[in-house]
Amino acid sequence: MPEKPWVGMGTPCNETDKLLFAASTEIRIRDGQKIYFCESAWVAARRPKDIAPDLYSMSRRIASCMRPCQTTSGSGISQLAQTLACNIYSNLELWLALRETSLSPGTEETIRWKWTANGEYTAASAYRAQFLGSVKTDLHLLIWKPWAPPKVWTSDRLATRGCPRNDVCPLCRTEPETAHHLLVTCRFTKRVWSLIAEWLHYQQLHPSLSGITRSVSEWWHIMGELPNVSKKAVKSLLLLENWEIWKERNARTFDRREASTISLVGKIKEEARAWGIAGARHLASFVGR
Repeated sequence: MPEKPWVGMGTPCNETDKLLFAASTEIRIRDGQKIYFCESAWVAARRPKDIAPDLYSMSRRIASCMRPCQTTSGSGISQLAQTLACNIYSNLELWLALRETSLSPGTEETIRWKWTANGEYTAASAYRAQFLGSVKTDLHLLIWKPWAPPKVWTSDRLATRGCPRNDVCPLCRTEPETAHHLLVTCRFTKRVWSLIAEWLHYQQLHPSLSGITRSVSEWWHIMGELPNVSKKAVKSLLLLENWEIWKERNARTFDRREASTISLVGKIKEEARAWGIAGARHLASFVGR
């Protein structure tokens, strides 16, 4: 009886896991015992199934190791090379690799892990490899750290889901709707921020002072670093104002209901005080001063 209950259950790998392994390893063929012809990335760190997908789909020897390809009449690899020669234009890379490949009986393959200096696998390096090519940002400090009630602020892909939509901003009805326009440059949104600046007697919130920005991220960073006021308070206010702008946009899009800028700022005032009672002490201090 096996000591561990998962013994014999197989390797829980999907196609994405296999692609990650293929991209993360360098294989040097020796005796062919550990290498699968189509599935292993032995051709310049690529799998033959990816180089010649049509040939792979027709192959009946997908799970065959390379060593059994050796026959008494000659090298199985050479025979495969002759077969590939019939489709040399579409399979040239694989054909050349087969011609230059020979097995070394009695010598094991080497599999090198690309993401560590010594070529050995570590779970930490495999985890980091999955984030290669991603863009670093510190927006999490502006979005997730400020206090806010447990609400989710999302922007669904209305077009792909067939929901009602209008390419023109429903708030100003003049400019194309983008995230940057809706939250930053729309004249309706600017009027809301002007009224908020007057309410709080804090002119740094006035949209005319934030300068020209090209993205929501750039504007958010500028607003999140305003002087002479609690950054946590301003960041909570940013979330609240954006949330109310988004709700107003949805009300106009889906329900055909509209609120004026003065009415919307009234809602923001009520919500800000409610957030303060619920625990946003920095915001409560800011709006109550």
